[in-house]
Amino acid sequence: MVIMTPLQVSDDLAQEIRSEAESRGLAVENFLRAVIQRERTLADRRKVEQEQAWWLSLPLTERAKCDGKFVAVHDQTLVDYDQDEAALYRRVRARYGKTAVLIMPADGPREIHILSPRLVQE
Repeated sequence: MVIMTPLQVSDDLAQEIRSEAESRGLAVENFLRAVIQRERTLADRRKVEQEQAWWLSLPLTERAKCDGKFVAVHDQTLVDYDQDEAALYRRVRARYGKTAVLIMPADGPREIHILSPRLVQE
């Protein structure tokens, strides 16, 4: 059995929610779940970006201690590091669950170059 708990919002906001949900073909509850999920994702992304900026702002001598390894940063603290990214990921998930934690190479993000052949007609 699902227990419904009333949530009080203004009539204007309730109408706006209904209208947005309807325009997307969603039930109000499904629409609100999607909005909450999107906001969580955005907040996690902002957190990870802040963690990356913090890590990269540290002096090179500090970051060099983890050279050639992957680092895990949470709340602007180096919480773990390992040469094996998968092992580090498993430990971070075991410790922090679904909490957003930055995992990246200690020396910074890697660039990925994708070469795409093109057919040129003459």
